[in-house]
Amino acid sequence: MSYKAGQSATIPNAIFKAMGPPGSPSIERDLAATGIAATQIRRMNLNESPYPPSAQAIAAMQAACSTVNYYPDPKWRDLVAAISGETGIAENRIVLGNGSDELIVNAGKIALNPGDEMLVPVPSFPGYDKSAEINQAALVRVPVRQDGAPDVDAMAAAITDKTRIVYCATPNNPTGGLIGTAELERLSQAVPASALFIVDEAYYEFGRHAGGDDHLQMLQARQGPWVSFRTFSKAFGLAGIRVGYALCGSDDLANAFQQARSVFNVNAVAQAAALAALRDPDHTQWILTQTAEERRRLDAGLRRLGCRPFPSVGNFIAAATDRPTADIVAALAARGIMISRLMAPGYQDYLRITVSTADDTDALLAALSDILAA
Repeated sequence: MSYKAGQSATIPNAIFKAMGPPGSPSIERDLAATGIAATQIRRMNLNESPYPPSAQAIAAMQAACSTVNYYPDPKWRDLVAAISGETGIAENRIVLGNGSDELIVNAGKIALNPGDEMLVPVPSFPGYDKSAEINQAALVRVPVRQDGAPDVDAMAAAITDKTRIVYCATPNNPTGGLIGTAELERLSQAVPASALFIVDEAYYEFGRHAGGDDHLQMLQARQGPWVSFRTFSKAFGLAGIRVGYALCGSDDLANAFQQARSVFNVNAVAQAAALAALRDPDHTQWILTQTAEERRRLDAGLRRLGCRPFPSVGNFIAAATDRPTADIVAALAARGIMISRLMAPGYQDYLRITVSTADDTDALLAALSDILAA
């Protein structure tokens, strides 16, 4: 069969044709069009750190810029050695990604085939959904518990012989719920060896600061493939340079993640920054402490306004409200305050707000009080 000029039957294929535009809308650009200066916009919508990274990380990035005419270390050896020293995971089982987003995409490539099932808590990180869609796998959603943590028993009951990936995020984004090692072990034991058990720990440091467990020792006893995803984007204040990493349960799984990535996936400036940030734990602890204090203030303020927050331990809070969330988000945006709302089925009445500075907290609560009173 031949095609006329400009006609295409398969490029892009039907999967990508059916998907919406990538990325988030440029709210900053929309607000700038209304006359709100970029410096006046309060970013409380993407779970970024409002605080800059360690001064040591900034200095390391500046120094690394002088040698960017050369390719970065494709094996990230210095950073991997430091992560291994922190976690106890062997260096050859640590794989870096351009943010943990890249690792999520590659997990789908590694484990999913058309017709398979991927099991996720809901609401949770929407990147999981995209991974299933691209690989033509069915997405099985299990609602979180009332405290916002993944319902491990319900998830275990939802596993079938078609399940190939089981995601469990702790703390869970966007609800902030945390689960303990004993609960996670129940789910790990329920996940068959024919499925990849993924523990998304993007907010690991926040969970530990709140008294949560480190699950790695338990995971290493699992009889089946597992991986933990962590990142430098959140507690280390390095969202803009994109460094995530996978702690893999076997050599074979680590090799698969190595094969799925591009060669130079983490640039030299990013590697230098992440290594320096890891070597400055005092700054990370300062960010965690500041975040915990503002999270308490934001939670209390939302409750005073009649909202119903999940008990989050992350750097964000999801809170139910009786007003249409789209209207609230738009009204706050008109005042230069950016927040988001949950889009997962059954949770559309929830706002999600990034924990920011004290000034941002005060501005958000004051604006929200006016909006809800109108």
